[in-house]
Amino acid sequence: MADDEPAIRALVARIVQRAGFHADVARDGAEAIAKLDENPYQVVILDLMMPNVDGYGVIDHVRDMAGEHPAIILVSAADTAALRKVDGSIVHSVIRKPFDIDVLSDLIMAAAESRSAEAKGNLLKFQRE
Repeated sequence: MADDEPAIRALVARIVQRAGFHADVARDGAEAIAKLDENPYQVVILDLMMPNVDGYGVIDHVRDMAGEHPAIILVSAADTAALRKVDGSIVHSVIRKPFDIDVLSDLIMAAAESRSAEAKGNLLKFQRE
């Protein structure tokens, strides 16, 4: 979970743990990228607006990573125009701040399940035109 707000980081970490997963946290995009380079993750929960490196930079880094990519859940207060710039092939889902805890928990489970199914080759892949 990467967010520059300590209260949001703590809350989301608890939601992730309650969903049965281990949670690492990062204060900004630069720290998130360092953690991504050191550890494999199934799901990354990411704020769009952060200091040093923003969420767009983290998404770009994930896209450029070799190997398996984690599913990204984007948590943002950004307007719709800003969200249109997000790479939909990398981002699993978007949830707006303030968010419903149960909805975020459901998204985490769905992202992890889709990531697991993709790794097993159980998802259909469609070609882009």
